[in-house]
Amino acid sequence: MELKQVIKVLAIVAILGGIARIGMAPSAYIWGSDSMPELVCGFIACIFMGIGIIGVYLHSLPRTGIVALLSVLLIAIGSMLTVALVWSNMLGIQTEDDPIIAPVLSANSIMTLLGQIVLGVILIRARIYPLWVMVLFMIYPAIYFIPAISNMGSVAWGLCYIVFGWYMLNDRRARA
Repeated sequence: MELKQVIKVLAIVAILGGIARIGMAPSAYIWGSDSMPELVCGFIACIFMGIGIIGVYLHSLPRTGIVALLSVLLIAIGSMLTVALVWSNMLGIQTEDDPIIAPVLSANSIMTLLGQIVLGVILIRARIYPLWVMVLFMIYPAIYFIPAISNMGSVAWGLCYIVFGWYMLNDRRARA
């Protein structure tokens, strides 16, 4: 299998992850935050997005380097840790129930945010994806801190991955 074919498969995975992530917003509005439908959407999204982000990196080659790879690995590992955290939440285990969950949650958040910011800056400089998507990719976590629209953070996050996937699938690059 050639690299272009691998990137196209990863593009579809990223798009599916973005769609699943967007599915969290209506689930949270309809059934409430941390409802089972929202957690299932988040669980699926984390798996697909953790794999799809590798395609984002591969699509950006050779304009990016080792720092972008390390950032992607941080994001992918963060996604897999989030899968475990969501799974524990689906089982009904809360942060205060287990002394391991709180430190893992904090480390995961910091690691993923660092990876996103660094990757965002690198991809803006490489001019692979549109500027608006990269800016949204770096600032969407702030949406979660605005009470009236906090559930829309997952829509912004999912939209980023859908655009990433669309650019990978069509082998497009942003205009310089």
